[in-house]
Amino acid sequence: MTHHNQRLLRLAITIDARRKTKQGKATQSELPTATWLQCERTLRLIRRAQRHGWHLAAQRLVRDLRGSLLRLRGDLMAFEFELEPPDCELCLTSVRDIYADLVTLGKEFDASSFDQQERTLSVTTEPIELDGVYLGPFEIQLDWGDLINGHPNNYRVIALEAHPAATNDSVTHPHVQDEAVCEGEGRQMIRSALEQGRLLDFFVIIATLLRTYNSGSPYVALSDWGGAECADCGGTMSDEGRWTCEKCETTVCGGCYQNCCDCDGIHCDECTTSCDGCGETRCRSCVAVCSVCHGEFCEACLNDDERCYNCHEKENETTEASDSEIDCRVSTAIQSNCLGEWNKLAPRR
Repeated sequence: MTHHNQRLLRLAITIDARRKTKQGKATQSELPTATWLQCERTLRLIRRAQRHGWHLAAQRLVRDLRGSLLRLRGDLMAFEFELEPPDCELCLTSVRDIYADLVTLGKEFDASSFDQQERTLSVTTEPIELDGVYLGPFEIQLDWGDLINGHPNNYRVIALEAHPAATNDSVTHPHVQDEAVCEGEGRQMIRSALEQGRLLDFFVIIATLLRTYNSGSPYVALSDWGGAECADCGGTMSDEGRWTCEKCETTVCGGCYQNCCDCDGIHCDECTTSCDGCGETRCRSCVAVCSVCHGEFCEACLNDDERCYNCHEKENETTEASDSEIDCRVSTAIQSNCLGEWNKLAPRR
């Protein structure tokens, strides 16, 4: 047996002994209070940003909250699994099985390593590319010190040549944020592999998840990896210059978004218009149609009769002209009548 294999055998013995020690102790499960408190804090910050009209900050915080909720969901599922009784001790692997897995890891992956003092076991994948997007190699690092109770927080997925999403630099893979994997339907398989000490299966499952793209549940879609596309100008934008229309929820860049003067909302070009009276930008919910000329006007440029001031003045001018003409006709008629009566009374010569 080579020196390297002797080291792997000693590691297998240590892992097996550690696992049996953990299994012999009573499980003391705890609710994920810290993750819950983080969600509450982020929600308070979102509401504060919305009250102050800090729309960009609110958008960032909403994305952070979604990530925290995903972690909370995983922590709660792990807590639920910990309450379940173990299936059976016959499923547990032996020292020989663990040793065989450690040897095979070096053949299955581009690189593998372990640190007995830090209780970590790591493998490195090949450079991963999904739908033409290069993501680079990843290191899957497992803390084998707590295979029984540590899931899902006892392993990390580290981007060795990080090519993060342009909209969120904490997302290094569509399903990896802050070095944590969104396990999805693979959660139960991962937990079983760790509990039973099937190390090779664990690393293969995680590597398979990294080589797969699920368009239904990414942190950032591959189509937006280089930056989201502005719905108005078609340009690519980063997270800092990204705005969401409050009416149709399309995404626009900082040079295209429109701010309504009345409601102070953020809107795209399609959902805004210019007031035909003052010319200022309004969202379509803050304008009304003049009942006479059918132009679009803001509230300040319409009177109580839903008429713009131009139509109101024209109508007043028409009314005044009509009244003047009527007065003239009445005056003429009165003068004619008076003249006729005077002619009747005047003495004839």
